[in-house]
Amino acid sequence: MREKEATANDGRVQERETTSATADNYQRCDWAISRNEIHMTDTCLGVGAWGAVVLGRFRGCKVAVKQIHELIISPHNRRLFEREMSIASRCRHPCLLQFIGATNDEGSPLFVTELMESSLRALLEQQPLSCTDISVIALDVAQALNYLHKSEPPIIHRDISSANVLLWRQGDHWRGKVSDYGTANFIQQSMTVGPGAVNYSSPEASTGHQTIKVK
Repeated sequence: MREKEATANDGRVQERETTSATADNYQRCDWAISRNEIHMTDTCLGVGAWGAVVLGRFRGCKVAVKQIHELIISPHNRRLFEREMSIASRCRHPCLLQFIGATNDEGSPLFVTELMESSLRALLEQQPLSCTDISVIALDVAQALNYLHKSEPPIIHRDISSANVLLWRQGDHWRGKVSDYGTANFIQQSMTVGPGAVNYSSPEASTGHQTIKVK
């Protein structure tokens, strides 16, 4: 009888410890939001190698929701996605895409950000930009990168391209915000070969002979 009571008590203690550990883990991820709060629509905003971005709603607001393709979900890619969320959650700047939150359960990860009007690539395919717009957008991108580089430790985006510069209207002019931290990395002694889009990479990025960090 006593053995059964001891076994039952051990089971309850283990259950409480497991529940507590799960709750603690959820609390540590201050970026985690419930999947039930994200309402996705059928409107696709874009598709990339990582996944699709669709129009959604979160707590009454229109948002952009990125979902990883089911076929590429793996422990390694899930860790990369969690790294992206970790980086995005610590970045606060008007020229960086505002990160709202992400799911942290067993399902396909959902990454929620503010909704922008267009991307630089999409706009350039429709119309040329004025000299003023080019200058303003370039300054916005430079300010975003300056913020990332001055973080501690510095954050290197490594995939700046026209597709990753999102736009919004301020009066008669376009303003830019840098998005997509999927290939961002904390600065280290050496860099991986071939990050981001080839068209926007420096020549040395495709080789193993890259300049190391200057102390």
